Amino acid sequence: MGAPQMYYTSCESGLAGYPGFQFNAATPGVGDDVLRRVEQATSYEPPRSLGYQPTSEQIAGCPVNLCYLPGTDDQPAVLARTVFVGNDYSQRFGNYFVHALSLPPGREELDGALPIDFWSAGFWSATQSPGTELPELRPTPAAVFGRASAEAFLQDAGRLGWVPRLLTAVERAIVADERSVIVLESDSEKVARWISAVCHLLPPPMARRLSFATYSYRPGRGTENLVGTVPETDFTADESALRSYFLLDAVGGQISDGAVHPLAEMLAALGPEDAQTVWSLAEPLATGREPDFAAWYPIAVAGALRADLPLEPDALATMLRWLPSAAERLRPRLVADLVERCLDHDTLTLPHCLSLIGVATGTGDENLLADTEVRAFDLLLDEPSVVPARVPRPATDRGIAYGVEQITAALSRAADRPHDTLALIAVALDARLPLRPAGLAGYGRDLVAPILLDDPDQPIPDLLAKAPDVRRGVLDGLSAALSGRETAVLAVASRLSDVVGDDELAAYPDLSRMVLLARAARRPQDRLDTLIRLTGKGVPERSVITGLWPREWTLDEAAEIVRGAPQHYWESDHLLDRLDQVLARDDEPREAWGPYFVVTQFVEDRKLGPRLSPASEDRARGMVWSRQQIRSADRVRGRQLDERVHKLLGMVGHGERPVARWLTGQIHVLLLRLDPEHLVALLPTVDPTIRRHYREHLAATLGKRPDDEVMAIAARTFETRTRLARKDRAIADELDRAFAGTVARWKTRDLDHLEKMLAGSSAKNVPAAFTKWREAEVPRGIGRFLPRRRL
Repeated sequence: MGAPQMYYTSCESGLAGYPGFQFNAATPGVGDDVLRRVEQATSYEPPRSLGYQPTSEQIAGCPVNLCYLPGTDDQPAVLARTVFVGNDYSQRFGNYFVHALSLPPGREELDGALPIDFWSAGFWSATQSPGTELPELRPTPAAVFGRASAEAFLQDAGRLGWVPRLLTAVERAIVADERSVIVLESDSEKVARWISAVCHLLPPPMARRLSFATYSYRPGRGTENLVGTVPETDFTADESALRSYFLLDAVGGQISDGAVHPLAEMLAALGPEDAQTVWSLAEPLATGREPDFAAWYPIAVAGALRADLPLEPDALATMLRWLPSAAERLRPRLVADLVERCLDHDTLTLPHCLSLIGVATGTGDENLLADTEVRAFDLLLDEPSVVPARVPRPATDRGIAYGVEQITAALSRAADRPHDTLALIAVALDARLPLRPAGLAGYGRDLVAPILLDDPDQPIPDLLAKAPDVRRGVLDGLSAALSGRETAVLAVASRLSDVVGDDELAAYPDLSRMVLLARAARRPQDRLDTLIRLTGKGVPERSVITGLWPREWTLDEAAEIVRGAPQHYWESDHLLDRLDQVLARDDEPREAWGPYFVVTQFVEDRKLGPRLSPASEDRARGMVWSRQQIRSADRVRGRQLDERVHKLLGMVGHGERPVARWLTGQIHVLLLRLDPEHLVALLPTVDPTIRRHYREHLAATLGKRPDDEVMAIAARTFETRTRLARKDRAIADELDRAFAGTVARWKTRDLDHLEKMLAGSSAKNVPAAFTKWREAEVPRGIGRFLPRRRL
């Protein structure tokens, strides 16, 4: 079956029925849409250098435009050759001749040839037909224009360096309809050779999607993906052109900037001849729906692998990312071939090999899987200290046996390489190799334990958390070294305590003690439980106490221990010494006094004071007595209250520091209950801090709802304030401010009630003073409810 033909030129007679540019002849049945497509795509203008009276030789030397337009769903592909012929039938200058072929579905494959291969084919005509009908033509490519000539063309004149960028730009033009690609050469034949080189490098399906024209007078207006031109046309190769188009200016030796895809680099390095081999071997791997270089790249790499061509490491990695999903649709024998070739490749890495294990598993070929597992272990043992997150786990008998053999042999040689030793054991565990428990324990005792003791500060290897047999061997090794290297063993044990279970330690009493102490030393919440566990029914030893608490107890720790330690533990002078250190310190609780109360009450309740230092005994006794005095103060009145306040103030001035500080913040509560006569004498003499606490507490109390108790405090305070006005004006003013911010805002009936209470005061000037104060300080109307200046 041939291809329909069309001749188009300026002639006297043709399909139009009148002189002028028209189809001179065509194969019957060619549709009008095809004729229009040919006519629009093949208009021709010669270069300006031709002039208007050229010779026949000059006309014959004009650029030839071989144009290819791929087919669409409803239109056939078009391959057309346009040549300039000079004058037409009327001697009018500017005539050209188009010989076009319509390639319907089934013919656009061109028997395996590419459209550009027909550049110099012998069937092209430039002579008008005497009739209007043409037969179908079976196109045959030129023997001298193909891959071999494209290979030679690229190797000449340094052209190869431009190819990666050119190929990438062409792919983008085909796939994404990005900027057009323009090739400027000295003649159209060289343009055709550039297009030939591109087509013979591209994946064949993509090459058939490439629209091109080997010559255009106005290439910037072309709609083809790749357009050629020559000098002396309507195109200028300047900076603007380099930015607007992808321009390969072979005449001026310049090319547009642009990205380069790895596949373009690979194809340029291969050349057209090897690319043909790669694409032929890649064909059974493709789906036929690959849209772009990203999809074709791993397939091309697989083809190169099958052709035994060199590959970059990144290229192999790309192919191995593609292979697992592709293997599901490929023939098993083809997959096996790819896997075997990857296993033999010099750039194969362990992560690559782990990917191949999954692929080999999917083929169901046990020998292939075993080969892959063996190769994975070889790669793994090349650098065992760099263990990946995922370690191969052999599933075949041969793979398992090989793994055990290689790991065992490597461990026998690794005694002087600590990092390799730990890594090899970790690999064996992660790979779930069936090593004997006794062998693993031996590795722990003879290899891992010495490594840990030689550098006690190093972190505990993760493998010990998941390897009980290795842990048992390490414990054997540490226990054996305890007598001669106690310091190192202790350092290791302190780090080992988080991964060793108590049941494992039970077989090593001395080591168990060290591990428990080390664990509790890092975890304060476990210290008391550890003390009880190690002491049992006995009395705590100094070494245990020191091991658990290397430094003095904090107040919180002391409170926790007196609450939780068995009573007979306090028979230990060493434990009591720690309690004495806490009470002997001058530092005071910064916030909560609760722990101090617990400790001092404990000392008094258990009558431990005589066994403490005198200062600690005094502090414990003083704190307990002071707290009792404050708690029971609400049950005493009059002279007894006055005496109690004076005693407590004596403790503030001359007592032990923690007790004095606590009382400083408590005694103001009692001052509110003193009668004015005693309060007037006392307030000027007390510590300013006590007086500040008293004033703050007074303001808070007077700010409450004025019940009988608050009313009584207000009366005593005002009388105190009035009496102090003559003795100590500053303190009186302090009390006055407390009154002004609270009592002055009471309701009228409450103020009236207070005034009646003060009328019975023994101090004669108090009632009048209150009346005067009320008139001056109590606001009238709504103003009494507005905020006042804070104390």
